[in-house]
Amino acid sequence: MSIVLYIGGSKDGMRGVMPYGFTKTMLETENGCEIYVERMIPLQGKGTVVRVMALESIQDDALANHVTKYYTI
Repeated sequence: MSIVLYIGGSKDGMRGVMPYGFTKTMLETENGCEIYVERMIPLQGKGTVVRVMALESIQDDALANHVTKYYTI
């Protein structure tokens, strides 16, 4: 098990527990389904890489910028 940060959609900014090796999950919402996929994202200016579950449709550069708002080292 590990702690991951969710980026995008209705779970944005939430932290949750995910089993090791679990790389994709779907959440049904009233606005349709949200598909989250595991990504490893380098934090800009911090020299580290973090594991996040992000909406499948978010581009990597936008995701990296968004992650820095929630992650403090």
